[in-house]
Amino acid sequence: MKKLIKLLSALIMLAFFSNANALGFCETGAVETDEGVITFEGEADNIDCEFAPDEYTVIIYKMALCTSPPTRPTTTDTYDVSSCVEIINSPDGQDVNLAAGGEMVLSDVTRPPNNSYSYGYMLMGNSFAIKAKKQFTNTMHTYQDGPSGNYCWTKTATANTSDSDNLGWDDPSPLVECGDSSGTAGTYTEILDQFDVDDFEESAIPVTGGTLSADLITAGNGLRVTTSNLADRLFGVQSFSTPVVVTPSSRVFTVSFGVNRASSLWFYQDLTKGPDQYQVYAIGSGPFSTFMSVE
Repeated sequence: MKKLIKLLSALIMLAFFSNANALGFCETGAVETDEGVITFEGEADNIDCEFAPDEYTVIIYKMALCTSPPTRPTTTDTYDVSSCVEIINSPDGQDVNLAAGGEMVLSDVTRPPNNSYSYGYMLMGNSFAIKAKKQFTNTMHTYQDGPSGNYCWTKTATANTSDSDNLGWDDPSPLVECGDSSGTAGTYTEILDQFDVDDFEESAIPVTGGTLSADLITAGNGLRVTTSNLADRLFGVQSFSTPVVVTPSSRVFTVSFGVNRASSLWFYQDLTKGPDQYQVYAIGSGPFSTFMSVE
């Protein structure tokens, strides 16, 4: 799925477009049909599968293009973006549903100066509001003693990513429900307070159009956090495979967000139920990437 933003230099606005039926990214241990139905096989730890949610809302504070790599934050020094020019600067943040169809106009937008840009960065909130309903050929169980079926969907709830460490999960899960096709998805808000256990930075993740690095920080000091339940911002840097070149004749600046990997399951195989049956605790967030072009 790609969500498109167009910056029109004459009107100074952002517009968003999307394809709500895009397939996800399922490789090891998983297959997704053209209709979007997923089949899992084997242990969940060995399965590599992400998919596009129906809604994926983030809060954007800043977006910028850079002529050289921004310096990422550390635990003692804040980030340095002196090589960058801002496209969006929204101190109060703007809610953006990257998976919504149609068009959305954002404020606080500036046309980038003429130049060649090989990098970009985004400062955003670390909460992700996800609404998703997904069909499987496997029997999926609401952790641990909840309903079962071939569909799972998000429930209206909020949780930290660190809750997925599997220490005292609630039973049944308050974050997801599995059952038949009649289920209705709610909005689950995941607060991304760690990437993995005691992991607060990610480097050079391959994505379509380049590589993506990310750090969990606090707005107060701009430093990378060292413990869970502390971050309130996400600082992301992308290196573009093809530079973005803005010239005097440029009229339309287009940014695409790829969100076909923006959701994944917190789950594990439960052989006590039968082969290739799974206990599901949540449908959590995954990475998205950006693609930029100029006309």
